[in-house]
Parts: sequence; structure tokens; C-alpha cells
Amino acid sequence: MVGVSLICHGGMADGIKDSVRLIIGEQEYFSALGLYEGNDFEKFKGDVYDIIAGVNNGSGVIVFVDMIGASPFNAVSMNISRLKENNIPVRVITGANLPMLIETFMQRDMTDGIEELYKLSIEAGQDSIKELFDELRLS
Repeated sequence: MVGVSLICHGGMADGIKDSVRLIIGEQEYFSALGLYEGNDFEKFKGDVYDIIAGVNNGSGVIVFVDMIGASPFNAVSMNISRLKENNIPVRVITGANLPMLIETFMQRDMTDGIEELYKLSIEAGQDSIKELFDELRLS
């Protein structure tokens, strides 16, 4: 089973994790980590490695971050070599949102692995972005 790590600014990761649990129940191989003001970045970087490695059961880990180029993304990026050295396949997806996480969990037992699952995750995230009036054709 592909693991999932969610790494974001502040309480976003824990909030999404709590929402996932509320909607579809507790999920195995799922970790969340927030970066808060005043955190030591080197320690955070080590924590990022630990939570990613901690949800890997041999099938790899999809890592969701809130935005490209920011500190959570950078901390993940700085761990890629170490993860590869330890034979932990990863895919890193930016723009984390609740619908993409829900779809990831709903599909992860039905896919052929990380390469198929990360593509479905991105598609679900993109497809979930709508504008009310456009959807109702009221504009």
C-alpha cells in the first residue's frame, strides 16, 4: 500500500488529516506535519524524513505539500537523495487539497502502485477546483 505524507504550513496538514478521518475514517500509512513559526528548519527537515520513511511499507510514499517553492516543499526536496538511498520511492505533489487526498485514499488499494496513484491524485485535485456560478451556469 502506498503511504501518504502531508506536509504544510501551520495547522493545515493536521486539519486536512482530521477532515479525511471525519469523511472516510482513519487511514493507515498516513502522516501529517506542520511547519510553525519559530520551528528550527534543520530539525523540521529531519522530521520530514522521519514521517515519510515512517509511512513507507515498501510501496513508496506520495508526499503532498501546500505550495511549490516554500519551506515544506524545500524540506521534502532536500530529503529526496536520502529517501532514494534508502530505497523509498516518492512522488511529491504540490497544491494539496482535501478532494485530492480523499481520492488518493479511495484509489490506493485499486491502483498498480505509486506511478498510477500520483497521476490520479493530481487529476482529482485539479478537477475539484470549481467556481459556484460557473457550475450552476448562473454567470
